[in-house]
Amino acid sequence: MKPWWRSWFRQSVPSCLLFLAISPLLCGAGAGAQTFETLTYREVEGKDVAIHVIVIASGLEEPGLGFRVELTTTRDGAVVRQTFLTDADLSTLSWTFSDPARRMELSASRQGGRIVLTGHSRGKKVAREFEGEGPAWNQLFQMGLGAFVKSEGTSLQFRSIGTQGPGELKIGRFTATRKAGESIDLAGKTVQAVRLRISLSGLLSIFWHGDYWFRQGDGRFLRYRGKNRSGGPLAVSELVEEQTDGMQKMD
Repeated sequence: MKPWWRSWFRQSVPSCLLFLAISPLLCGAGAGAQTFETLTYREVEGKDVAIHVIVIASGLEEPGLGFRVELTTTRDGAVVRQTFLTDADLSTLSWTFSDPARRMELSASRQGGRIVLTGHSRGKKVAREFEGEGPAWNQLFQMGLGAFVKSEGTSLQFRSIGTQGPGELKIGRFTATRKAGESIDLAGKTVQAVRLRISLSGLLSIFWHGDYWFRQGDGRFLRYRGKNRSGGPLAVSELVEEQTDGMQKMD
């Protein structure tokens, strides 16, 4: 039997770790002034290519909400859609996951002191609960890492629910560790970035890690390099376009 963490990486890590850290532009949006951003990332793993498109809305009118994020991932003709509602500190309040190809429809939310997961998977009903206390629930992994990048902190722990393999429908713990500041080339431009290493927490950290670069100025996630699965090819994901309220920011 393969260790559960190998299958966890194939879906959960590529689908979540490669996408987003919210910028101060959104955090500073005034009350009642709704702002939209669209981020596009291109992921290459050997011969496989995936496109991840994220639409972020800030300035929400609902009390207690920080942001609404919609993520669409297209890979080999299959489309997976996710929606996230976050607190003002960017921790996850609720999440929906739709993968018709695998007959998976999931919904999770904070309810009291618990994180409650419901829905169905491959024809079977899902009803699970996880402890709400502990490291922040960041279902879209980069949510909140922008603030950490700009801080003087050296490490940060967070949790996320797996969607494939033996880790499916379980909540796992990850650690982000600050490594270095460096210049990287992105879309033909030199960008000042901070590199973080993200791994499974505890003893499982010896089995997998990935390197992630964030823009130094605003904490925006820019690039990932690592192996999504044991023995697999190197995977690279990069930000290829930013748009704010319909205005293109990158080519």
